[in-house]
Amino acid sequence: MARMEPQDIVRKFQRGQNLEQIGDPEGACALYEEAVAADFDATGPYDRLIALYGDRARHQDVVRVSEAALENVHTYADKRAWYEQMRVAALKAQAKVPRAAPRKGA
Repeated sequence: MARMEPQDIVRKFQRGQNLEQIGDPEGACALYEEAVAADFDATGPYDRLIALYGDRARHQDVVRVSEAALENVHTYADKRAWYEQMRVAALKAQAKVPRAAPRKGA
């Protein structure tokens, strides 16, 4: 991915917020993911992805985004602790999901 300018990342985040408000969470997630992939250093896209993926029980994605936030976001200690809590909670939830069993006769 080509390096994005900070103002372009902010625009993607804002467009993602607009899509989320009009009922297009998948489109919003795609734009938020672009901001995360660009190593954006503000909380917005990380927070929204954690919320959206958490609502959909996409635990692996919550872990991935939380870890990216811990690596890239410049924020206060309580917020960093929240990212760590989200990461740990998603790992625990993921461990509780039953594994698919092979079909009999397969």
